[in-house]
Amino acid sequence: MVIVGLTGGIATGKSSVSEMLQKRGLHIVDADLIARKVVQPGHSAYVRLRKEFGSEFFDPNTGLLDRTKLGDVVFKDAEKRRKLNSVLHPAIRWEMFLQIMKYILFGTHTIVLDTPLLIESGYQKILGTIIVVWCDDEVQMNRLMLRDGLSREDAAARIASQMPIKKKMELATHLIDNNGSKEELEQKMDSDARPSYCIFASHGAFMRIVEVYDYGNK
Repeated sequence: MVIVGLTGGIATGKSSVSEMLQKRGLHIVDADLIARKVVQPGHSAYVRLRKEFGSEFFDPNTGLLDRTKLGDVVFKDAEKRRKLNSVLHPAIRWEMFLQIMKYILFGTHTIVLDTPLLIESGYQKILGTIIVVWCDDEVQMNRLMLRDGLSREDAAARIASQMPIKKKMELATHLIDNNGSKEELEQKMDSDARPSYCIFASHGAFMRIVEVYDYGNK
């Protein structure tokens, strides 16, 4: 079995690469999707968020978390961001672990662990292959402002809240340059991405996945 780590910076195109890998038949464990799932009503993380941050961040009619409103606050406040992460990360890790184990039980050959905090969580220490999707600073800034409708100041604050992409690139085993268009990215994926990124077999895969979960909970 092959386990590949996929990460990048905000608005560098990690999700686009993830979609392209999935389209090419690889199985994705998507931390961003999981993060949306665990804050739905009925989940323990949802209850803790209401307790920690108060009802002002939840829609009074539906009870759903207003992710944009909360994001505007935590990206500018390191202590609130730490509090948010302390609630979300254990719930996300557990759900990731369950999805990985499901794929293992079904005999899946290749799993892509798609998470923006892969390096920050230390997973690069136990995964043989780390793909980092990157682009130039100004390209990243412009994409983020356009995508989320942010001012330059707010976009800069969100980028600054994450590990610098250059540090992630230093720890990568493979880099994907995403400075071009989506069509150019598709061409790169077709020409050389999949074969080279999926040859790193993980020996003792079951124990390595258990290590991923245990490491994240230390």
